Amino acid sequence: MMTDGTEIYFKYSASKLNAVKSILSHDKLQLVKTFLRNLDKDINSAHPAVLFAKEMADHSRWANASYLSYLSRYSNNVVQFSAPKEIDLPAGESDFRWLFEKYVFKYEEAAQEDRESDIISHVKKSLYPAIAENVNIDITLDSNDLQNLFASIEVNFLGANGVPVAGQTFDFEKKHHFLENDVSRYVSLVKALELEGKRNGKYFVLGREPQQSNQKGHGLWTHIRDSHFLEFIDIDEYEIVEEYIKRNDVRPYFR
Repeated sequence: MMTDGTEIYFKYSASKLNAVKSILSHDKLQLVKTFLRNLDKDINSAHPAVLFAKEMADHSRWANASYLSYLSRYSNNVVQFSAPKEIDLPAGESDFRWLFEKYVFKYEEAAQEDRESDIISHVKKSLYPAIAENVNIDITLDSNDLQNLFASIEVNFLGANGVPVAGQTFDFEKKHHFLENDVSRYVSLVKALELEGKRNGKYFVLGREPQQSNQKGHGLWTHIRDSHFLEFIDIDEYEIVEEYIKRNDVRPYFR
């Protein structure tokens, strides 16, 4: 975090966070991930959320050195702040990036046009190797596979443990028309399986919450998050999918 009392810059390294998962329990890792994402929203949003205590909801506190000093004395046994230090540099994007790479990690910032491929690549790199023996990976289905599937669809993974288990990755920042089409195809897969009598399946949607300024994308994300037959999982929490598949001994749908 960097501030001059007015401007505030904040960033954490997702790569470095993933590197510590072997020394933290699953519950503690999820706690840290959730905390950091909420902290990011709190600092960078006009509508901050309550994190530690009620008084922390005041966005202006993050620009206050004495408040940051107070936080350095606070600990929840998992996350702790360092005491702030005064430096002779202006609070600007370039200097913040330089300090981040000097003291934290490589500054990861994907270009907007690369966002979707980065999201999918993250799932393929992190989740696929862990579940490859349990499910069919990147499988394309059509009416030859499921009678009531009227348009072909490539699903990221598909398995079964008495009920279907599937997962699909979406970029909720992409153009709404294309996003709606992708989601509709995935829902059509769910309905096609149900029409074959395969009900009560587990259907994961992997992605990231879009910016609230993207009203259509955020609205669709909210609808999926709150739905009863789809389960949204942030791609940084892919272990939830892995744990479910392993715990329920999911097997490939097609063998």
